[in-house]
Amino acid sequence: MAAPSFDLIDIIRNVQKKIGVILSVTVVAALLGVVVNNIKPKKYKGVTKFLVNNPLYGDRNTLFRSYETRYVDYFGGDDDLDKVTSLATSDTVVDRVIRNCQFQEVYKMDINDPKGHAALMGIFKKNFSLKRSEFKDIEISYVAYDPVVAANVSNMTVKVIEETYRHFYTAAKDGMMKSIKDQMTHVDSAIASLTDSLAGMRDRYGIYNIISPARQNTISGDIHGGGKGFGRAIEEIQNVEASKDQMVTDRAHYVSLLNEFAAAESDAIQYIKVITRALPPTGPTGPGWMLTLLVAGGCGLFFSTVLILLIAYYNLINTQEK
Repeated sequence: MAAPSFDLIDIIRNVQKKIGVILSVTVVAALLGVVVNNIKPKKYKGVTKFLVNNPLYGDRNTLFRSYETRYVDYFGGDDDLDKVTSLATSDTVVDRVIRNCQFQEVYKMDINDPKGHAALMGIFKKNFSLKRSEFKDIEISYVAYDPVVAANVSNMTVKVIEETYRHFYTAAKDGMMKSIKDQMTHVDSAIASLTDSLAGMRDRYGIYNIISPARQNTISGDIHGGGKGFGRAIEEIQNVEASKDQMVTDRAHYVSLLNEFAAAESDAIQYIKVITRALPPTGPTGPGWMLTLLVAGGCGLFFSTVLILLIAYYNLINTQEK
């Protein structure tokens, strides 16, 4: 048996017959949408925007360049933005944020319990959002039921990201400084030992002239003395004094390097520049009552129309079978 015909004219006729029902369902759905939108808890979004500075601008080679003039952009490139984006959702940053913002008090969970801690981490990642624009700025936002919490979490996230991003570079510099300090300890010990040896040799042979070849700008006077072993004494003093002078020079260079690394670690050098600080929002986030009214009414209109047509087509099939 062929399927019954149900063309556009039949659809229009059935809609016209039930237009009252369709409009009633549409109005009820729109009103229900507005009521639900008004009674559900309101959510607020705290938004912060910031720029990523070029970390190389605060590097030792940039701060103390004396032999090369190379332009270094103030603003970070795409690679720097990628690093910050990766850090923003890392467990290291999220864990510090939820602890600093007292999530266990806000969401009433035990942060020391593994399940509670995982739940709080999930809550943060669910309500957290990060966007990058074509102007190379980053916008982060956090949605919460309390406007103050939303703003505080957003601002705290930027602070923790900056500290983590800064530590990525300062930790490497700290390692270099520790290596230099360890080497200085060995150099200091060697200088003390050479000084004792050199003082003893000079007293033993009676030679107090500066005879170090390392001091090229120093004019040595005549060396008085003589006798067997005098020439060897001069050579030995010269060797020891040359080694000691070189170590003293190296130590001075180490001190200069330590000062440069210390300057490059200063908190005065910014790695992230906040351009919009999050303030407690005055209005809730999400669609307003007008948009809710239109969406809910449209859904009611669509589903009621489809239901009416399905019922009409089903009745048509039953009539033809009888």
